[in-house]
Amino acid sequence: MKRRAWACGTLIVCALAVTGCSAVQRILPTTAWRQARVRNEGYSLLYQLLSQESDVAKILIIKRADPPVADVIKEIANTSGQAKKALDLFHEKDRHLSFEMTNLPQIEQQTRAAIESTVTKQLLFSSGKTFERRLLFTQAQAMNYAAHLAQVLHDQEDNPLRKEFLATLAERCTTLHDKAIDLLK
Repeated sequence: MKRRAWACGTLIVCALAVTGCSAVQRILPTTAWRQARVRNEGYSLLYQLLSQESDVAKILIIKRADPPVADVIKEIANTSGQAKKALDLFHEKDRHLSFEMTNLPQIEQQTRAAIESTVTKQLLFSSGKTFERRLLFTQAQAMNYAAHLAQVLHDQEDNPLRKEFLATLAERCTTLHDKAIDLLK
């Protein structure tokens, strides 16, 4: 009888130990996965923004802006294009880095599309100082968002190369934001 009780007790302890270990193993990958997902969502938003901003100077093909405004717009496009290429290189080196995970709610996606459509129409159907002010305003907003997004990603990033890139990008976007604001004065 003692043997049987001892064997049952040992079996229960072993079962609890195995169950407890598997629960811990399930939690750790879930936490790591969640962190990677959040990071990739941030990089996806940054990549999407940089893709759009890298094309912003194309509006100057059909619309005219004074040289100081055109110069800042071209600088924003060049900076965004270079940053986008850097992100592409990071993706080549780390296939776990994804730029296709925005996971925004449907209503947010629709709202962003509506804003983009309205702003595009406003830019295309305006001219002179009104066009320049609208363009500078949109770019100031975009660079402010990019700077803060890069900074938040920087604070969560473990990779030293990406961390340095994000710090530099945040600083550069802040500078471009300030240039656009100065031209709005």
